[in-house]
Amino acid sequence: MISYPGAQAMGDNVVDFDSEKHNHQFKRKEAKADAIRQAFRQARGESDSGNPRRKKKSKKRK
Repeated sequence: MISYPGAQAMGDNVVDFDSEKHNHQFKRKEAKADAIRQAFRQARGESDSGNPRRKKKSKKRK
């Protein structure tokens, strides 16, 4: 094997593409799911806020 100066430093520059790929795929899936959720909310006529508004049932005291 040929050794030269800086050979060990070259091994430190290895990039793990698989972990970055998984992070990227997860973010894309989440963005797609959010887009689908938003489309369903718009189709139902709900507001874009995260808290859907519901009518509170009044409790009658006896």
